[in-house]
Amino acid sequence: MHEIYPSFYREFKCIANLCEDSCCKDWDIDIDSATEEFYKTVEGSLGDKMRRLLVTDEYGERIFPCTDGRCPFWNKDMLCDIYIGIGEEHLSRTCANFPRVAVDYGNFREHLLSFACPEAARFMLKNSREAYSDFGSSTELSISSDDEVMSFLLKARGKTLDYLLNSGEPFAYRLADCLEFNAQVQAVLDGEEPEPLDLGSAESDGCGFIFDMHREFEIMSGEWKDALDETAAIAQELRISESFAGDFEKFALYYVYRYYLEAVNSGDVLYSIKRIVCAYLVTGKLDALFCERNYPYPRMRILQRYSKEVEHSYDNTEALNSAFDSDERFKAENLISLLESEAG
Repeated sequence: MHEIYPSFYREFKCIANLCEDSCCKDWDIDIDSATEEFYKTVEGSLGDKMRRLLVTDEYGERIFPCTDGRCPFWNKDMLCDIYIGIGEEHLSRTCANFPRVAVDYGNFREHLLSFACPEAARFMLKNSREAYSDFGSSTELSISSDDEVMSFLLKARGKTLDYLLNSGEPFAYRLADCLEFNAQVQAVLDGEEPEPLDLGSAESDGCGFIFDMHREFEIMSGEWKDALDETAAIAQELRISESFAGDFEKFALYYVYRYYLEAVNSGDVLYSIKRIVCAYLVTGKLDALFCERNYPYPRMRILQRYSKEVEHSYDNTEALNSAFDSDERFKAENLISLLESEAG
């Protein structure tokens, strides 16, 4: 199997208790079956605590549930009692791997870091498209004739990134170009003849409906909820800066590499692009508010927190995809109109 990594991947190292938003905060901790079997053998107070706290969640997964916003094994020094007590090799698969992500596409596997980790986010914000140079085209990956859809998607992903990284245009227009292009890609996937979008019929009443949806999501952080509420109240008055767009471009780059090829299973390339549009509008407006009011919350943390709150929530992602399918306001034409009005 062909293994593909961004150039910075192997440089990453967890900074443990120096992290400003630990993965030991807010999340339940998934425990794989092999780790659970080992934890059954751990002696002493640590083993007793493991067995007492391990439960089955609503999805049938075995977890250590988050307690008061933190993993029950994350101690007052912001270090892991399991790591200290029995060693790194006995962490659950989730804890040992995060923020590393591996996506298997059959005859090749792409490895990435998640934006939900602040240290990983810092790495990605420092790197451009060149860091992903091994994420090649279908020809470079020698896709077989059995993988025609994947070959097509790889080429479409490359073209999507060309639109996204076209520095000659304001970022909102680049996103609009990505939507328009991928509407044509979607038509091909659906077995239809691609036709120009009817942009003349598009409607846009602003991004309030996107904020409304995000405020209804499952939200972990009270600080995040307050920020969404405050920004939503004046979202139409806020303008997303091009300096923010320079950082968001790196988030969008990560997102395309992480999610675009999911269309080989879902059949829908527009899901990933529409999620990027929503992320851009929400995080860009948050940044504009914070800059206006001099909030001590850096852009990296806005993007990282969005990833943790929305991207890494299965329920929130499914809610977005469902809305894309059923809510006319999320049609590509309407989102293009919204982006163009924001850029204007």
